[in-house]
Amino acid sequence: MGELLARQLRRAVRLPAFLAAALYGLWEHRKLRRDASRAECAEWLHQSCARGLSAIHVHVSSTGALPSHGLIVSNHLSYLDILVFSAAVPCVFVSKAEVERWPIFGRYARWAGSVFVRRHDQADTGRANLSVVESLKSGVPVVLFPEGTTTDGQSVLRFHSTMLQPAIDAGAQVTPCSISYELDDGAVEREVCWWGDMPLLHHFLNLLAKKTIRTTIAFGTPQPASGDRKQLSQMLHDEVLRLHEQLRSRAVS
Repeated sequence: MGELLARQLRRAVRLPAFLAAALYGLWEHRKLRRDASRAECAEWLHQSCARGLSAIHVHVSSTGALPSHGLIVSNHLSYLDILVFSAAVPCVFVSKAEVERWPIFGRYARWAGSVFVRRHDQADTGRANLSVVESLKSGVPVVLFPEGTTTDGQSVLRFHSTMLQPAIDAGAQVTPCSISYELDDGAVEREVCWWGDMPLLHHFLNLLAKKTIRTTIAFGTPQPASGDRKQLSQMLHDEVLRLHEQLRSRAVS
């Protein structure tokens, strides 16, 4: 009974705190110029996401050097990944088009300069690739989740190589990395990872009741994007998988 009351209290405190942080971030966006650069928008998102994560007691740490430019390639576990990456590094994202219609998250993504991609629409790929090239050339890190979907974190799915082509075209560096979460009072694969047909609102409200969520991003060694994108994709997948297994081993020990 005591723990149930504690969960309800945490949720009751954190939900309005998160909404207040989100609304404050939207208000802060009004201070940006209409022609604000990608770097300025990324910094706005960086500050906003840091406040949002603090409101719901998500603690972010990282290993390895934080990338200051180029493409960042990671596994994908949850909607939280976007907030975590942005809180760690001012960046923009390559995102599925559906995210643009999400409440609050969609507006943040659009205003931050995310590149939205309509999956299974070959005609849209060229436009999206050009937008990613422009972002990379502006010097702002671009985060890509090449699995194309979220998972329960037990493995790293095959990478889709299509969106790696802009990094090759721009001659950018690519930094492989892996993200993981830890809970003291629950199962990460069900209560932090968001995948399959899990209802978003129910999942998020349950998340708010957790005592503390710890997340770690392990950044690997940057490498130049060159050659065949499928070979590059396989090489990056191997490195992300290695980092993923390192984080899982550390969580178990």
